[in-house]
Parts: sequence; structure tokens; C-alpha cells
Amino acid sequence: MARKGLSAIVRMSPSQTLGLGLVVIGAILLVLAYDAQAGIDKIGATNDPVLQDRVAMYENQRDLYVVSGIGALFIGLFAMAILGEPGLPRWFSSATMVSSARVAGGTLEGLSLKGSACYLPAKHGLTKERMFAPATEGASTPPSALSDDLVMSPGKDGSSPGMLFEPLGLELLAHVERELNTSVADAGIEAAEGTLQMLKHGMGLMSDFHFKERDGKTVLRVEYSGLDDACRTVRKERPNTCRQFACAGCSCLLTAAAKATGKLVIVEGVDNGKDTVVFTLRLEEW
Repeated sequence: MARKGLSAIVRMSPSQTLGLGLVVIGAILLVLAYDAQAGIDKIGATNDPVLQDRVAMYENQRDLYVVSGIGALFIGLFAMAILGEPGLPRWFSSATMVSSARVAGGTLEGLSLKGSACYLPAKHGLTKERMFAPATEGASTPPSALSDDLVMSPGKDGSSPGMLFEPLGLELLAHVERELNTSVADAGIEAAEGTLQMLKHGMGLMSDFHFKERDGKTVLRVEYSGLDDACRTVRKERPNTCRQFACAGCSCLLTAAAKATGKLVIVEGVDNGKDTVVFTLRLEEW
């Protein structure tokens, strides 16, 4: 039992740890306020100027400790109960993440889609971002004339270029934009990365993510926090998921990159052997 209690404390978020500290401080201040009141009660009513001064000192201490203690308790409990709870929507859970990865992987296998995902901005007839899954492993550019209701079936012979899907992270991106009352459209990757910090600080979905330029390529590094176990399960069961049909969190970032730049975002490769998943991307005009 002691080991379980210790592990629960270790898993506390920074806001919960801060909240617990404030609660302890508040409790100490209230104890000091009680001691000050006890000093007042011990002296009682008196006409001695020296004792009256001491009573006034105790009263000032009591009032200060009571106000500060209640304030610390309130803020601490608020931090533990509210800030410590991730704002992640209930429909998005570890089970959902793993299940969606299994379904997506099975769909791609069944349709013989082997290429790396391309994330498309809302252009050339599209009114929302889409994901293009090429039929072949080599480079394949999506058609330049599309529509929201267009679906291309590749067939077993791979005669068609690929298939269009809605990215799993599209609704998550829309949720972030609605909550912050902003849009990442044509804002650039740096601005989009700033907006998407809500995934870390507001939702607790990721512990870190960054877009960086390296040797003419764009590199995206992602590390989960609240869903790290689900991410490990997906990478163990279906290692090609990250490259072909990313889960909602990474898909949200990749879709945002396409929306923010107005370019085709092509996943050239993924290093997902460790908890920090590294995407190598190529951004092209489309």
C-alpha cells in the first residue's frame, strides 16, 4: 500500500504538486492563526497597556494568518482539482487511440496502400484538409483537382494513385482553434506551433513537440505524456502507423503544418523506435 501511495505522488503533475504544497502551507498558516487566538484567549480582558499591545499583535497575526491560510488552501485545492485535470475531451482516450490505429492499419493493408502519408491543405477544390495515402512506396503526388466527397479506390493492382482520407487529427485541430478563437491557416509553422501549445499545457496530451529545419527538411519531434502508454502500444503493434496513418495527436500536428503553410506535407520517414517519435517531412508546393 505504501508503494502504491508513493507511486501516485510521483505521477502527480506539476500543477498538482504545486497545489499540494499550497494546501500544506495553508494548513500551517491556519495552525499559526489558531496559536495566535490561543494567546489572545490566555491573556483575556486586561487594562495593562503592555498586555493590550501584545493582544493587538496577536490579533494582527491571527488576521494575517487566517486570510493567507484560506487563500493558500483555496488556490491549492483549485490547482489540484481543476488545473491537475487535463482538458482533453473524454472521447479521446488511450483506447480510442489504439483502436483507431488498428482500424486505420487494417484498412491500408486491405486496400494495398503502401506509401507514406501526404497531408493536403484545403486547396484545389478541397474546403478542409485531407490525407492522401499513396498506393506505392515511391513518391506519388496527389491529383491537382479534388473535391471534399472524392474518394479514389486504388484497387489491388495499384492502378490508381492512392486514396483520400480525413486525417484523424482534423477534429482535434478544429477543437484547438475553436477554444483559442484563432486559425492556423496560412500562419506559418512557427505560429501554428505556438497555437498548438494547448495540446501540451491545456490538454496534457503531449509533453513536448517541435518543428525544426534540418538539411533542407522539416523535422517534427513528438513525445506524448497522458497517452504515452497508448503510443507505445501502437508503435509496437503497428510500427507503420506513424508513417502511413498517424494517430490523432501526430495527425493534428501534421495537418496543422499543411494548413499553416498551404503546402503538401509528405512524410518521408519516421524514427519511432523510442518514445520521442521523429518525423522527417518534405514540404512541397501543390
